[in-house]
Amino acid sequence: MKYKNIRELEIIFHIAFWVIYFFYPVMEKGWEDHYHFDVEKEGIELLFISSSVYLAYFIFKKVSNRTFVILVWVILMLLMVYVSCYWSVISCMYCSIRICFFSRLAEYLFVNIFFLAFWGFKKNIMNQRALEKSERNRINAELNGLKAQVNPHFLFNTLNMLYSNALLKDEGLPDKILKLSDNLHYMLHEGGKNRVELSKEITFIEDYISLQKARLADKIEINFKSTTDDLSQKIPPLLLIPFIENAFKYSSVAKGKKIPLIIDIKLKEKKLHLYVENQYDSKYSDNQETIWKSSGIGLTNTKKRLTLLYPEAHELIIATENNIFKVTLTVDLMDK
Repeated sequence: MKYKNIRELEIIFHIAFWVIYFFYPVMEKGWEDHYHFDVEKEGIELLFISSSVYLAYFIFKKVSNRTFVILVWVILMLLMVYVSCYWSVISCMYCSIRICFFSRLAEYLFVNIFFLAFWGFKKNIMNQRALEKSERNRINAELNGLKAQVNPHFLFNTLNMLYSNALLKDEGLPDKILKLSDNLHYMLHEGGKNRVELSKEITFIEDYISLQKARLADKIEINFKSTTDDLSQKIPPLLLIPFIENAFKYSSVAKGKKIPLIIDIKLKEKKLHLYVENQYDSKYSDNQETIWKSSGIGLTNTKKRLTLLYPEAHELIIATENNIFKVTLTVDLMDK
């Protein structure tokens, strides 16, 4: 519920309470034949008790010293009760100001404590919402920071490749430049959004793979598959690319040619699966995490982003065996 709606409900509540309070004597004794509703008397009483309530509201809100606030509130309420009773008994020959004072004091205490409890409850809700908003802003800022660290170092490598192809007068150069342009457009425009359609993310990945194929030529043999039952499913942009970029990075420095690299993306019944498998040179195994961090797509950043986006709703398994690096990611998109 928005703050504006809370304020509207609070105003309605206050009006309803005082209307009921004003006409309560009618509801209680209106059926008696001899009863006469004194509008002026009840109006003055309403003015006194409502004034005590809103004065209490004001001092509790403005003054931070609780002991001083309670003392002032008690003094003001006693004064209000006394003045109210004095006003009532001056026109009543047999009325006792002492009896009136103690009976009305109980009434004033009940109404004031009721409203102060309501105000405290509302303040607690507003503070909680402010904390939740602050936490959301913090998480969004952190996510934006992490997302900004998805390093486009492939841009540097790709530009080098395009430069080499330009020197060789490669006929496919315009198409490669177009794919690079599409990649940059996606990162700049779609990458800043909270969610994008899976179809756009897959297209971005396909263009990225195509550029890497052109850059690495016969160095790597890529096996890429994507199967999905809902291409319109929304996911955070650039969520999968760090794992894929990492695979190309390590495969590119491995020895040999036609090095196999497997990328498999699946979406079934709101469950997103990514499997990446690539070879790597064992001499990089000891400082792999350091290299990830230096590339700007560190494993720590990637894990942190997943934790912020999908707490308790994802599983990331990273394993190495016989110079094979495997990443298995499962994300439950059911509630996102």
